[in-house]
Amino acid sequence: NRAKLLNVGVKEALKDEEWDCLFLHDVDLIPENDHNLYTCDPWNPKHVSVAMNKFGYSLPYPQYFGGVSALTPDQYMKINGFPNEYWGWGGEDDDIATRVRLAGMKIARPPVSIGHYKMVKHKSDKGNEENPHRWAPRWARGAPARARAAADALATRARFDLLIRTQRMWTQDGMNSLTYTLLAKQLRPLYTNLTVDIGTDPRAGQARKGLVPGHEGHRYLSSSSLLRQEMLRKSPHA
Repeated sequence: NRAKLLNVGVKEALKDEEWDCLFLHDVDLIPENDHNLYTCDPWNPKHVSVAMNKFGYSLPYPQYFGGVSALTPDQYMKINGFPNEYWGWGGEDDDIATRVRLAGMKIARPPVSIGHYKMVKHKSDKGNEENPHRWAPRWARGAPARARAAADALATRARFDLLIRTQRMWTQDGMNSLTYTLLAKQLRPLYTNLTVDIGTDPRAGQARKGLVPGHEGHRYLSSSSLLRQEMLRKSPHA
């Protein structure tokens, strides 16, 4: 639950210092342009990693807010932080973009020519499966055309349901509903390491894979199911 961990990090950091800028940074992203200043925008939340190599150094879609972002503490509290209910990998970034709009702000960005990042290749964590809210399944880029179309439809429908849920829940799900237990705090020369218990996915152990939180009646096919169906449609000699 990346989003909930970010909320924990912000809350603990603000206990130590009166920071004027908060950077939320994926550890696998390396900046490639020295002109990409690590500062906050005084008026709006800032999406910094606008051009990543895994997306061909372009913005995948206008509301994308993933990778590296920067907010002042006031901006972070104004959007009620990140959502706490996104268990698994992906999905929370679209939620944040919606929160920014609902809070009466806009997304600030550096020019695409400056916001360049390289993603360090790594294996996915076991037990951190894709969240069905994310913008598109990772396998879709190399899948047959029909499977890609199905994945696009899946992503569009999931984003629509996400928007509805966010509009209803964003003032209730975030920093004001954050619960966790701080188990250890280690002060290192260049960073502070926190060990926390944020609970477990309430859906764990239940046959609810593919459900969007708050929309129990909406079930989506998993990436593997879509790919399997596409393979079954193909002729044995195709």
